[in-house]
Amino acid sequence: MSDNFQQHQNSDDEIRLLDIFNILWKEKILILSVSSIFAFGSVFYALSLPNIYTSDVVLKVAGSNGASMSNNSQFGSIAALAGVNIGTGGGMDEKADLAKQTIRSRDFVKHVSKFDEVLPSLMALKEYDPSSQSIIFDQEVYDSSNQKWISALPSEYEVYKKFLSMVDVFIDIDTGFLAISVSHQSPYFAKYFLELIINELNNIERYRDIAEAQRSKEYLGEQLGIYKVADIRNSINALIQSQLETEMLANVRVDYLLRPLDSAYVPEKKSAPVRSMICIAITFIGFLLSVFIVLIRHYLFKN
Repeated sequence: MSDNFQQHQNSDDEIRLLDIFNILWKEKILILSVSSIFAFGSVFYALSLPNIYTSDVVLKVAGSNGASMSNNSQFGSIAALAGVNIGTGGGMDEKADLAKQTIRSRDFVKHVSKFDEVLPSLMALKEYDPSSQSIIFDQEVYDSSNQKWISALPSEYEVYKKFLSMVDVFIDIDTGFLAISVSHQSPYFAKYFLELIINELNNIERYRDIAEAQRSKEYLGEQLGIYKVADIRNSINALIQSQLETEMLANVRVDYLLRPLDSAYVPEKKSAPVRSMICIAITFIGFLLSVFIVLIRHYLFKN
């Protein structure tokens, strides 16, 4: 009894599938027409999209030297009591996360957007001319000849959202390396902006540590004049030496926080859009839509 019911059920399923196939076959012209319209439309849409180029670089987080680490370990408790930061800076993972969060901060975006041609290249771009390797600006938004904004200056929020859409930051958990990429219609601007981000990130951290080291030296110099005990004076002198090391490294080390493992480059091949996948996806959507229309129309009219 059970076997007969199962066979009957399978037979009904086969009949239903055959009915659906026959319905679709009768309306194959409509299905083909709708799919073709979507296919042609997808081609025009894909061709209308501008090429996007991505420049990326992998960076190593700069570490502290051995002498600094030794001083930090020896005199860390004294520095903490004195309220002085002796530049431990955290581990590599902490520094990498600091760099990532700094890049994605509103203050950093506001800072880098003030450099020449950065804001117009982000917010007033019309297209990129490969022959002249130059950016063509929307003249209704920005007058590139006089370097004046025709429309209202973009808000900080608009600039920030645009920045996040084109700049990607990734931390490799296994190696601790930091990967930064910039995507833009102009491959030359992508490289320039990537280098600008790295340089300014290094400079911000550099100037911050120099200022902090100078304030610490001034404070420690005042304390040196107060205390007369030899051991305390030796400890204070060691802390001053640690601040001098920090200041020295900040002034002489070009890649202060992040050191590129490879230089930023001008990308020769586009990274987006993948036009073939766009065409396939839109055509498939058109096919499914046409099948849905045929089946709905058939069963509605039938009922």
